[in-house]
This record gives sequence, structure tokens and C-alpha cells, in this order.
Amino acid sequence: MNQVKEIAKTVARVFLGTLLAAFVADIANLSTFAWADWKPIIFAAIAAAAVVVLNAINWTDPRYGIGAAK
Repeated sequence: MNQVKEIAKTVARVFLGTLLAAFVADIANLSTFAWADWKPIIFAAIAAAAVVVLNAINWTDPRYGIGAAK
């Protein structure tokens, strides 16, 4: 269970880090807060977090997740 919490923390950090990076990169659109402006930022963050999730559930990945050495 502790391992699941650590994976969730990593996913959250990656998601928020990517969200912040994409927001800063797109700071020119700060005047409008429409969904069309946020959509690519949110999808970039989801894609980054998905990489962590896929690594976590990969049983052959020795770094962390299901396949990590105990």
C-alpha cells in the first residue's frame, strides 16, 4: 500500500509540474481563461502523468512500481 501512495505522489508531482511548465510556456494567453486555452495544457499534463502510471504498472520495470525490487 505504501508503494501505491508513493506512485500516486509521483504522478501528482509530474502532472502538476507539467501543468505549471505548460502554463508558463503559454503565458501569452493569460488574458483569457477559456477552455480552448487550457485544453492543450491539461492534455500535456495528463500525457506526462500517464508515462509514470505506465511505468508503475509495468511488471518488468525495475525502477519502481510492480516490478521493483523489494
